[in-house]
Amino acid sequence: MPVDAHQRNPYETLFNLPKPKCCSTGDCCKGVSPSKPFYTLWQQAANGDEFARNFLAIMQPYTNHQAAQKIVPGVVERTLASAKTLDDFPNGEDDVVFYRCRYLQHDNRCGVHEDRPQFCRDYPDTPFIVMAPNCAYVPWAKACKAQYAKLKNDTEDAKALKEALLAAKRGEAALPEIANTTIAALTEVDWANWPWVLSLTPLYLTSPQTDVWLSPASMDFTKKL
Repeated sequence: MPVDAHQRNPYETLFNLPKPKCCSTGDCCKGVSPSKPFYTLWQQAANGDEFARNFLAIMQPYTNHQAAQKIVPGVVERTLASAKTLDDFPNGEDDVVFYRCRYLQHDNRCGVHEDRPQFCRDYPDTPFIVMAPNCAYVPWAKACKAQYAKLKNDTEDAKALKEALLAAKRGEAALPEIANTTIAALTEVDWANWPWVLSLTPLYLTSPQTDVWLSPASMDFTKKL
């Protein structure tokens, strides 16, 4: 029985940025590399992990990086560069294996489209992955990352304001001039909808966006000083 069709992921919902229509280059099916070393993926499959088993059931590994480079050079170059920066790949690019879907047809269409796994339906589930340079989702990913950066900056500003207000309460500093106009706006923010969207669960090799983001939900601006 076919699995559920694509549903809007957290990035689409929070940022109001629906993913564009796929342009069917097939690069995401021709050059796939999971966000974990090949030996970890195979061990997880042996232990019954559903994603690992589904992935290895439809993906065929390239014999080496050079073979994949001939088919999807942009994906290979970006992926190998990213692997060097991630702790999940202790041996760098030596831990990376590229795969090709066994059901991709010559016209770049999926041969099992109605029964494709959920990770195919959801691609890309996060903007923080390596995409082919000509992928239709690249502009969407850039827009999501820009919104992510803005939220992160706003959170840091809010944190700094809270610290300043607490310092003023303790008599350690004067009340910031912006406090009176800013605090009212901060109390109107629906903080509960912010933190969960940024806990990433990538299916493919992520780009070097591994910093920890402080949850705004931990900042209680409605509490009296």
